[in-house]
Amino acid sequence: MRDSSAFEVVVAGGGPAGSTLATLLRLGGRSVAVCDAARFPRHKICGEFVPPAALSTFAGLGVLDAVLARGPRRHVGMAVISPGGTKVLGRYGDGTRGLSLRRYDLDGVLLEGARRSGAAVLEGARVVGLSRSPRGGYEVTIRRSGGTEVLSAQVVVGADGRNSFVARRLGLRRPEPRHRRWAVMAHCRGVQVPDDHGEMIITPYGYCGVNPLPDGLANVCVVVDRVETRRPGPAGTRLAGFFRDLLASHPLTAGRTAGAHIVAGPWATGPLACRAARSVGDGVLLVGDAAGFYDPFTGEGIGMALRGAELAASVLENALRLGDVGRRALLPYEARRRRAFRDRLRLDRLLQALLTRPHLTDWVAGRLRRDPALADLLARVTGDTADAARVLRPGFVARLILA
Repeated sequence: MRDSSAFEVVVAGGGPAGSTLATLLRLGGRSVAVCDAARFPRHKICGEFVPPAALSTFAGLGVLDAVLARGPRRHVGMAVISPGGTKVLGRYGDGTRGLSLRRYDLDGVLLEGARRSGAAVLEGARVVGLSRSPRGGYEVTIRRSGGTEVLSAQVVVGADGRNSFVARRLGLRRPEPRHRRWAVMAHCRGVQVPDDHGEMIITPYGYCGVNPLPDGLANVCVVVDRVETRRPGPAGTRLAGFFRDLLASHPLTAGRTAGAHIVAGPWATGPLACRAARSVGDGVLLVGDAAGFYDPFTGEGIGMALRGAELAASVLENALRLGDVGRRALLPYEARRRRAFRDRLRLDRLLQALLTRPHLTDWVAGRLRRDPALADLLARVTGDTADAARVLRPGFVARLILA
């Protein structure tokens, strides 16, 4: 009989990456525990956009019907509005749709899927200690309302976000001083937003994402270089005032939110960017934002979390089958992750450089509007249905210049 506190894999973090990885490992017959400091459902700061490619992942996990039962909005693409007001809508085409729904709903579905697959799901369980076990593997200390408990694991997975305890505890974090943006997000009612796509509005203060959600709500998220996040009162009036002032400071965001009111939030987080020096170690692996996060402008966070979990599951399954979970055995995950995301991260950095140059951004937006096929290709890249390398090639740039 298996010790109820002993697992092959303990996953710290029950977000999309952690829950997906746990389910995939359970489908392979592995014993898995998922620990999360929160109790679900809970809100999470995010653009709350699910790319088209994620739907096949949900189907493989057995949760697609449950996701669709939450009534998500279906997106035909995403739009960018330049500083000068030029709107460019990139479409996925071929009947492909992305989804938008609250992380409150999505994460709950994914975590429940992990539970149904047989994973031990420990909510309200914060990982507070991590040490090598004399018997091999790790001892993972978790704190719950009733006190502390110790779990044993052959492998520990850090799926605990940008401020990952696992990454920090094991020295896998690397400073990211150059990109220090913050995000402030709220769920609002009464926002003027299209029914079938979200908008990214480039503003003097950074940018603002407006994304339609089920039940007449909208996700409104502003990303700025710095933000005052102190909340002196129980209602967080200072942060709410800051959020409203930002939206009112630009004609496009002011027009879309003039009649809106906040239903939930606002919440703030930052700095957004983080890097991992390594994403694997002896018996350790990082997934999702814990393995690195740059900027949410392209809306790829959820898609990359799911894809990273799939890559991790494949490597972990093989390592556990062979009985070797050392760093060398897990290195293929790091290499595959780098190959999978390298071009998208290059594109993200190019876009960030573009955002700091308003006149150039307006010029590019004008060219994309003249040649919708280029805008559609960009949309498919951010929707994970086209290779990012296609927009990094000289031919794409030449066509953009000649449009």
